[in-house]
Amino acid sequence: MKKIAIACDDIGFERKEAIKKYLEEEKNYRVVWDPVKKPEDGKNTFAKLADKMAEVIQKDECRLGVYICGTGIGFTMQANKHWGIRATAVTNPYSAKRARLSNNVQIIGLGARVNGLPYMEMVLDAFLDEPFDFKNSRPNSRANLLEAKKDDDRNLKKPDYVAWNMGFTEE
Repeated sequence: MKKIAIACDDIGFERKEAIKKYLEEEKNYRVVWDPVKKPEDGKNTFAKLADKMAEVIQKDECRLGVYICGTGIGFTMQANKHWGIRATAVTNPYSAKRARLSNNVQIIGLGARVNGLPYMEMVLDAFLDEPFDFKNSRPNSRANLLEAKKDDDRNLKKPDYVAWNMGFTEE
């Protein structure tokens, strides 16, 4: 079974619950990390939750994450401060698909104030249904991943607990 992390702020709580159900029942994912059990658990916590989700992915407890708030922007900005993490806020299926296929993004941020649930499900489908494929990916996508790793190595500290190649190269 595929594994995924999910989190939200207080604004995205109800949508997170619906998306969690969609991931488990329709997409056959097991949610391995979901720290926000009631809306107040997510209030003013996006930075802390982004840090923890990055760690969960770095430790290879799962390789993908979804965060739901008003826009998905602040959380993904914070997540990108971590070695090996590629996160982006997405608002449409095409951008979600390209985030995965071109950049091997691990975390997407979704905006409860931006899109309704059925459209968010379409965005998730686009993100989840076509994973990055090193054998068939564009050469410039692979080259850009290697450049991103060089940037991370130069600008960020790689934690000792990183348990996989973070999708920079084929395993």
